[in-house]
Amino acid sequence: MQVQPNLNPQPQFPIQELEQIEAAIQASQRWLSTLQGRREALTAELEKITRPQEAPIKTAMKAIGPGLEYLGRMTRHWHHIDIHIDLLRRLWTERPEHREAMAHAMGAYGNTRAYVARTREGLFPGQPLPWMQRYSRQLVDGWYVDTNLNRERMRRILPAAVRAAGLTWGQDVKVYWRATHVAV
Repeated sequence: MQVQPNLNPQPQFPIQELEQIEAAIQASQRWLSTLQGRREALTAELEKITRPQEAPIKTAMKAIGPGLEYLGRMTRHWHHIDIHIDLLRRLWTERPEHREAMAHAMGAYGNTRAYVARTREGLFPGQPLPWMQRYSRQLVDGWYVDTNLNRERMRRILPAAVRAAGLTWGQDVKVYWRATHVAV
């Protein structure tokens, strides 16, 4: 028997090409998904760095000093020695029971100087009277203060006097040696 050839042959279907197209579409979708995720991350970062900055709230400031704050009350002085004497006068007036302790605490910072004493001679033993009068002032009745001091010496002895008076330096008593800006 003779087989007759198929005169109308069916063309071969390109299945391999279809599989390649499907694979390319899937790969493209993965790339697109990755790119979209990266675009979202970059957009969020760009938004973050270009967002207008909130202006920090400026704290109201005021200038105080030079002077001292004693138990919440500020007093201005132009000269350091006036700050020194004002603070000691307040301590000697308001805390008389601590006078000896304050004098002793201050004297601990001097080799031969007392800084405060009951007499001018006690302040400056062996010095002539005109010299004693020039470099001392009466603090309160019966007490004299040495005025021949530099700021650094005052900065060392005043905290000792404040502690001996039973107060806290930097809290109950604050000294501003120059104009200082503080928050209101």
